[in-house]
Amino acid sequence: MELNNVTCKKVIVSNETLGNHLRLYSVRPYYHYDEHNVRTDIIDGYSYSVICPTLENNFLGVKIPGKQLLFDDSYDHLVQFDNLRVGIYPRFARGENRILSINLKAAADGVAVCDN
Repeated sequence: MELNNVTCKKVIVSNETLGNHLRLYSVRPYYHYDEHNVRTDIIDGYSYSVICPTLENNFLGVKIPGKQLLFDDSYDHLVQFDNLRVGIYPRFARGENRILSINLKAAADGVAVCDN
């Protein structure tokens, strides 16, 4: 099966892919884009970057809309996400109709330090 932009959106990725030991690395805002795809100064929410040991210690940003829930004092602690949703999306070659890579994306409704 060949994946394209439409079929990528239909792929369901298990949360178990990320593992149970997600360590918070950083928190940064993500911004609202207007109808012309131009970034505004309006913060839509925050992206919580975590280290995923089961994925060779790669980083994944988990987007949570709304106010910032964790701060610098939570860095390097294990975290747990509420209603974590993981999916994939294609990255296309500029000016071509060709997929360069398939990437993970994630969103959640909340996050808390768990360190157990």
